Amino acid sequence: MAIGDSGVGKSSLILKFTDNLFDENMGNTIGIDFKMKDMVIKNKRVKLQIWDTVGQERYLYRLLR
Repeated sequence: MAIGDSGVGKSSLILKFTDNLFDENMGNTIGIDFKMKDMVIKNKRVKLQIWDTVGQERYLYRLLR
C-alpha cells in the first residue's frame, strides 16, 4: 500500500515498479487504485497487489476499517 501526502509521487513510484514506465503527465489518483506485479522471491512465485491511495486521510480511514 502506498500512503503519503497528495502529489508526492506515489502513483509514479508504483507505475515504475510494476510496469517500468514513467509518465510525466500523470494526473492525481481519484479514490483508490491498485496494480498487480508477479515476482519470484526466494524461488517462490508471488503476486503482489499494490494499493495506491489518494493522499487524503478520509480515504485511508475507509480502507482500514
